[in-house]
Amino acid sequence: MVPWVGRPRPGAPWGIPSRRVELTRVTALPVTDAEWAGDGFVLSPGGDALGLALSARRLAVLQAGEAWPPERSLELPRTAQLVALHPSLKSAAVLGPGRIEMVGLGTDGGTAGTTARTWTRPTQAIGFDSTGQGLWTSDVVDGRASVQLVDARTLSDVDGMDTSRDAPLGEDDVDGLHEWMPHPSLPVMGAALSCGQDGTWLTFLERGATGLVRGAEVASADAPFYPAGFFPDGASFIGVGGTWVRRWSYPEGTMAAEFILPEQGTLATGYTGLVTARAVLVAVEDLLAVGEWYLLQLDPVTLRPVCAWELPLSTEAVTSLHLLPGGFILSPEDGQLWRLPEEVLAPEPASAR
Repeated sequence: MVPWVGRPRPGAPWGIPSRRVELTRVTALPVTDAEWAGDGFVLSPGGDALGLALSARRLAVLQAGEAWPPERSLELPRTAQLVALHPSLKSAAVLGPGRIEMVGLGTDGGTAGTTARTWTRPTQAIGFDSTGQGLWTSDVVDGRASVQLVDARTLSDVDGMDTSRDAPLGEDDVDGLHEWMPHPSLPVMGAALSCGQDGTWLTFLERGATGLVRGAEVASADAPFYPAGFFPDGASFIGVGGTWVRRWSYPEGTMAAEFILPEQGTLATGYTGLVTARAVLVAVEDLLAVGEWYLLQLDPVTLRPVCAWELPLSTEAVTSLHLLPGGFILSPEDGQLWRLPEEVLAPEPASAR
């Protein structure tokens, strides 16, 4: 059966069993307006940690289950514009005007700050793959989205290629959001370009012996979606759109399951989702009832709804949510951070119910 957390809520929204979640508040973060911080966080290539902006120059690295404040943090250059957290959680790549460099500890244990290079390409996003050996950058060349792979140890170029050949870009400018979805064990990166209501294009690239190898492409030409992440075995991945959640196989890129959101609700702005071995969690705002937030728990294979976890958060007070690695929930408007209970992150498998 579905485990109980806190008090039960009468009724079953959307016909799905409902349970109340007791969140653990971690802290009210001083979310900054630092250019590199986005909504106040930087994702790690793994699924159990994230970087949080404590100030315009400091990135705190918080792991699942870790107490606040975290023991590990990185000081960034004053000119930081984009930041990528290394999977070791000991260093970060920082892009600033005309320069890209590593800060913290290097991949060999030495000081990473000695590794730097000139960088003049217009860049929209940077990120490490899960192996930590490749640093990926995304930009636009001649009106096309393009990915460049850089060796994480030397910061020298590996190879580059077009990643979204059919994306509706302008002649020489960018009108899209560049996002990453690293494979959990292979030197493979999913490069996504979301162009608002024109849709999202997700292309897989692998670091081969002689350069980048282009794999499957998943496209949603009529609506945007967020690449929520791979399952731990790397055999499939999840995308979350405004009205649906889909699972695709990897490396084929074939859709294997779909959940259509009930008309009575809507997914949170940003379409974030959290993927674990036993569940897919998506944030849903109840528009018609009491104005509360829910986490819809979906079966990882079929994407059928299992439970609607009621969050003790009002949609009037919290207007958007981010589900983050490690089971954290962040309210970007006021910087509040909560931790989900283990019952939600690792529910009983379907076979035990």
